[in-house]
Amino acid sequence: MKKLIIAAILCTGAFAQAQEQSATTSTLTFGREATEAAPRGVLPFIGLGGGYTGYDQSDVQDVEGTPSTIKLLGSWYLESPWVFDVGYGVNNQQFSHSTALDTGSSDGAVELAARYRTDNRWQIGVIANQFFNQGANYASSQADAQFAGLQVLKEFNMSPAWLARLGARAMSETSNTGNLVMMYLVDLQIGWNPNAYKTSVRSTASEETMVQDEEFVADEDVAAPARPVAQAQPEPILNDVAMSSLIAGNQSITFNTSQVALSNTDQQKMQRLAQALDEHSDLYERVEVRGYTDSSGSPQLNERLSQRRADTVASALERYGLDSSKISAVGKGSEDSLGSKNADRRAELVFIGVKDEEALRSALSSIE
Repeated sequence: MKKLIIAAILCTGAFAQAQEQSATTSTLTFGREATEAAPRGVLPFIGLGGGYTGYDQSDVQDVEGTPSTIKLLGSWYLESPWVFDVGYGVNNQQFSHSTALDTGSSDGAVELAARYRTDNRWQIGVIANQFFNQGANYASSQADAQFAGLQVLKEFNMSPAWLARLGARAMSETSNTGNLVMMYLVDLQIGWNPNAYKTSVRSTASEETMVQDEEFVADEDVAAPARPVAQAQPEPILNDVAMSSLIAGNQSITFNTSQVALSNTDQQKMQRLAQALDEHSDLYERVEVRGYTDSSGSPQLNERLSQRRADTVASALERYGLDSSKISAVGKGSEDSLGSKNADRRAELVFIGVKDEEALRSALSSIE
């Protein structure tokens, strides 16, 4: 045991010495940065529902009860403002009347849905459910009970990566024997958005290394050139140009109060912009995304919110194909107010180091 303790102490000392010696070297620090990006692609959700099943005729009163569901959903967010769901889970119905049926019934259930997603994150569309081996419990003409109807959900972020959708549905049975059977459910769906995090890499170097490098350069003897060296040509003057001055009638990217998610219109605009900028990357050095807020919050809160808005737009440009080395994001808080709170909740793009303003203007002429 003593030998093991001594060996551990020696190993610890050796590791500390190695760390001290490596203090003069550069390192790369990897991290994960949260950027509340709009969901895209297939996202996993778990869905919970509960409500009421009713009828319009007394001879089918046995179907009345309280249904509840739990499902795993795959939710496909398209580039266009449409969302499609495919899910499988369990449906349970507790019946209010048990004269001819059991007091409860449970079995598998499949769900299909298609919804339109508005700019303020409401989702409205159609939904269909099939409950396996429960047809007799719902006065169905077949072994399975089938329902179809309308669904309305409100989507919001619980955190940059966790999404929630809350709403309701109203469905009628399509496989019934003639009498109208209705089902009303309140829906709660919680999902994960992996696009909300991106890997960041930061290079660090110790002050000691930089000091040593400066001393080395200062003490080094520099040989004179053997023959005259041609004078270097002056670099062309580079300008910083705002996108609003390049695109006629351009409107800033705006956000709802306390929100950082892009609207569907702005998402499509960022996709076209990223493609144009990637094809003409020789016309500028980089794009600086500047996020802003209105003046209603504290300076600290506005600083963080504006940075998140800038990060959201920068992440969208990167996701749509623009090289990350060409993008930077800066939060400006409530600076540079435009005189309207709605207009102040915005993000602006400034092109740094523009080499040919006219050519860049022409390249972006198709962006609206």
